[in-house]
Amino acid sequence: MEFKILIHQDRKRYGKSFLKVIANPSFRFLVWMRLAAHFSKWHPIGLFSRLVTKWMRVRFGLHIPHIAKIGGGLFMGHYGGIVISNEAEIGENCNIAQGVTIGRINIGSRKGAPKIGNMVWIGPNAVVVGNITIGDNVLIAPLSFVNMDVPANCMVLGNPAQIIQGKSSKDYINWYNE
Repeated sequence: MEFKILIHQDRKRYGKSFLKVIANPSFRFLVWMRLAAHFSKWHPIGLFSRLVTKWMRVRFGLHIPHIAKIGGGLFMGHYGGIVISNEAEIGENCNIAQGVTIGRINIGSRKGAPKIGNMVWIGPNAVVVGNITIGDNVLIAPLSFVNMDVPANCMVLGNPAQIIQGKSSKDYINWYNE
């Protein structure tokens, strides 16, 4: 997807006030990360944006590689302790809270990284690992450990994870209509 479209989708998730949006460290990180993904490492903007994202990773605790496939409209309400595998795929309009790990498993039947659908809300300190698929409109409750496929339009909670049908992320995803 084109860089400008991704930034516009991300920006819409952070509020109406332009000053509040650009003051948000999570949004600023997304802009630099998307610049790093858009330009090659030999392009001056690509090189500079990679340096800025490395500095911001340490400063804000956001380990999100620019090569991860992340759709537009990502919202991180509270930064800090967010770790995403470079092989992860995240759909559009997802919320990721503080302390979330979306990681790769290196051995076993679930070897690989997660593929997360659209409109997924991942609560604080949740862990999503392995070659699994998370459907659209899924709510992953805080402190959940998810290492299995999750169908669309449901809620996952606990450790070990339990799937509850009939609940979804619909009321949890934030929107700022302009």
